[in-house]
Amino acid sequence: MKRSQVVRFAAFVTVLAVLLGYVVYHRVNPGMAVSANNTVTAKTRQHLTKLENYFTNFRMNRDQLMSKEIATLKALTGNSQISKTARDQAAHTMVDDTRELKQEAQIEGLLAGRGFPLSAATVTSREVVVMVGGVELDSRQIAKIADTATVVTGLPPENVVILPKS
Repeated sequence: MKRSQVVRFAAFVTVLAVLLGYVVYHRVNPGMAVSANNTVTAKTRQHLTKLENYFTNFRMNRDQLMSKEIATLKALTGNSQISKTARDQAAHTMVDDTRELKQEAQIEGLLAGRGFPLSAATVTSREVVVMVGGVELDSRQIAKIADTATVVTGLPPENVVILPKS
């Protein structure tokens, strides 16, 4: 894959992650309590808004940091004054970062579709950390989250950390 293709792909994945964050931010978590007439209570809505803000801010900060890192790596790959080995390492790191960002967006999108609209994932080569908000997790839900992370990343379930956020 050419460097310009990698950079375009990284930009696409970043935009996709931000759009996914926007969509998730505007969804109501089905696990939250509702009143008898099926409306979300003011207190529940306030709590939900805090959780939505937390996850949206987390994803935005993560995506901004990743965009800055990819821009730095891109500059390194194009710098002829550094060694070829250093440029190759920067290109390799950029590809890895882009893959991890794509996996994070996939996990978050799949979890939203599986009933966990408030979630954020962080992927490394050795571990996946998934935060899920708004619900108390039972063993079936934990298995569903772990399965999603393992299918997307190929990492074993013991390398998946699930953190409930209330």
